[in-house]
Amino acid sequence: MSKRGKLIVIEGGEGSGKGIQAKLLLERLNDFGIPSLYGREPGGVPVAEKIREILLDEKYTLFPITELFLFEAARAEYFGNFVVPKLEGGNVIVSDRSGISILAYQGYAGGLSLKLIERLNREAMMGVSPDLTFILDVPAEVGLTRELFPDRFASKGIDYHQEVNEGYRKIAETHEAVLLSYREGELEKTHEEIWSRVSELVLPRKD
Repeated sequence: MSKRGKLIVIEGGEGSGKGIQAKLLLERLNDFGIPSLYGREPGGVPVAEKIREILLDEKYTLFPITELFLFEAARAEYFGNFVVPKLEGGNVIVSDRSGISILAYQGYAGGLSLKLIERLNREAMMGVSPDLTFILDVPAEVGLTRELFPDRFASKGIDYHQEVNEGYRKIAETHEAVLLSYREGELEKTHEEIWSRVSELVLPRKD
């Protein structure tokens, strides 16, 4: 039986640089010969990618509760068809977003019950919890200017995204997550901070 892999999640608001940091981390893991894969939420598998299209399409106006159920449906497909089997195969998964995104967006910013979200997350994630979560804390006014292809969420306005970011800060206090504050032009330094923690998790210990 192979050793269970690790789930590493990179979170943050719009334009926080999650995708770039996920790519850098994946490259670093590959350099060390560690079997590693990229995933994203919503998405990662065909059905979840279809749901993603609906969630991000600006032509739809969705209630927060509708968003919640769509996100959780996509999450269940992602975990059931990708995360769980790949972890069982011993892979490290670097995921762009996971369960706490919905706490920040639909919970703190959208006004939905945090307890309800936590319950649905547990069901959709099939008992799996991230081994390590990073939250990239970038001011909303900075992050939104970085969005080259604004979607339905990026178009919700500065007040909404400030509430999202405040939600993430509260989540970092109550969940096992590493909060990394914004520093202009320090992409590599942020990556090194991420890698220093990930390496402790995935590299063999030197006794």
